[in-house]
Amino acid sequence: MPLTATQTHVFRRHALDGFEPCVPHIRYPVTIGLYREGPNLGLFLAPLDLPLARRLTGIADTDHAVVLRGPAFLEDAYLAAEGEAELRAWQDLDSLCGDVDVIHLPEGSRVRPSELGIDTPLLAAPEQAVPSDLGSRVAIGFADGCHTAIISPDDALIRRTLSGFISAYAAEASQRPAPALSSSLIDVLMEPHSPGRWHELRWLPARKFFALEVAPNGDTTRATRWVCGGHGQSWRPGWSW
Repeated sequence: MPLTATQTHVFRRHALDGFEPCVPHIRYPVTIGLYREGPNLGLFLAPLDLPLARRLTGIADTDHAVVLRGPAFLEDAYLAAEGEAELRAWQDLDSLCGDVDVIHLPEGSRVRPSELGIDTPLLAAPEQAVPSDLGSRVAIGFADGCHTAIISPDDALIRRTLSGFISAYAAEASQRPAPALSSSLIDVLMEPHSPGRWHELRWLPARKFFALEVAPNGDTTRATRWVCGGHGQSWRPGWSW
């Protein structure tokens, strides 16, 4: 799902003190983590907001979103959930604020939110976050204004979300349309990580070619590079094409 730089500014809205950007206007580390969570895949992305997450999942706007808030911890104090679960249209994700958990249900579902029996936060039990027996395809955990977990048993949905996230980052970092990502690059990134492992994506500025660096746990000394000569050409690992 290629995106142009004008469609989102989520990558430049955040800044992290002490982070040395490879692109001047992207001042927050762009990270991905993918983990096997029982029957689900858990895709952890930052920075990301709910409007872009909604678009990347490809869920119909008229489907349902069960919105849960809390419980959570604040300075070692346990906080109770803020009210009962809400049933909203999927397109309403764009208007949600604060830390929320969202569970997808198909349009026409007659299940009441109180009947789901899913605890929050979803990340406490991500293997149980998606009630697929009710037609649910994805659950989303959103925190700190930019950290998003996309949980789904649907590998194609996770792959589409991951590809769209990188395409959006590439377009915003380069400030020009970037070539479509190759399936071989996405295949590499679709391999689930072991606990505690993650990747930082670093877009390398250049005029005559496109380059993406994948740094395990942010370690640039062990990074792999993917390069594309231009539109109509393929992405390849290394510096030659």
